[in-house]
Amino acid sequence: MPATPTRRKKRLGQLLARLRSDASKSLGDASALLRVSEPTISRYETGHVRPGWAALQALLALYNATDEERLEAGALWDDAGERATQVITPSGSPKAFRAFLRAEAEAHSARTLEPHVVPGLLQTHAYARAVNESGQQFHTAEPARYVTARLSRQARLAPPSPLRFHALIDEAVLHRAVGGPEVMAEQLHYLDDCAARENVTIQILPFSMGAYGTMSGGFTIIDYADPEDPPAVYLDYVAGGVWVENVNDVHHFAEMFSEIASSALRTDESVELIRERAKALG
Repeated sequence: MPATPTRRKKRLGQLLARLRSDASKSLGDASALLRVSEPTISRYETGHVRPGWAALQALLALYNATDEERLEAGALWDDAGERATQVITPSGSPKAFRAFLRAEAEAHSARTLEPHVVPGLLQTHAYARAVNESGQQFHTAEPARYVTARLSRQARLAPPSPLRFHALIDEAVLHRAVGGPEVMAEQLHYLDDCAARENVTIQILPFSMGAYGTMSGGFTIIDYADPEDPPAVYLDYVAGGVWVENVNDVHHFAEMFSEIASSALRTDESVELIRERAKALG
């Protein structure tokens, strides 16, 4: 499996690239010292590969790193070695979606607006399967692979470092019997259970609310614990997805999310509505 960059490894790589630049050293200088190729040094700096401890110390010496910089590099090296939650990705998944899964695995919190279906992190197996059996024209793998991948993401909601997740869900989602009444009833009961978690907030956008936001589709805002890692927005669509990282645009999405949340049902009202719909399905 090819190495993939993670946010933690990128932070270490950025520091190494800065130290090399400040020391006026070339990729060739670093590669000659370690007796590796220049592309390997480049992969260190782009966050694709975490250097070994001995290689890191040799580079820091070459770059004349200060004691403070050595401490910072050591802390980042330790952090980069921590295993993120493993997420299964179906073959053929768009590159942007794979990047979204990696970001979600490393995030501190996520805020999502979902006008059409239950958010993936809150779906049951049967509901996820019903969703993925639809629209097979755009799927390159069996529905079971997509279901497994989607459900593997739910580990992020569990200890020891659970993701803080805030979902705004259109009331229409509660009424669309995806998979039939039994599947939908099970899904609604599971939503009720999820809403009881301390790290999960669910708010329903009632029909009576009228228009909200731009009414142009859903989005997810990814936030990180480190203030040096700016939030980003992921927009999902049938043929792939796209990232929004412009600071002003992300700010607009965050403002829109807060505005919609302030007009949505309270969490207790949302749970009551979810239970009513589940009861209606029997």
